[in-house]
Amino acid sequence: MKDLGKLFKQAQEMQSRMTDMQSQLAALEVAGQSGGGMVRVTLDGKGNMKSVAIDQIGRA
Repeated sequence: MKDLGKLFKQAQEMQSRMTDMQSQLAALEVAGQSGGGMVRVTLDGKGNMKSVAIDQIGRA
């Protein structure tokens, strides 16, 4: 029965660490660009688009 309690405690600790990691990931922002910098996109850690910039000079 001790092992079951230990296993349950480990599961709770893992859940807590997962929640912390998800919060840290959500706070991140990642930027990417294409076409030599003509198009730039920024996403947050959840994959939500934060910004898009299109270089007007490069457009035909």
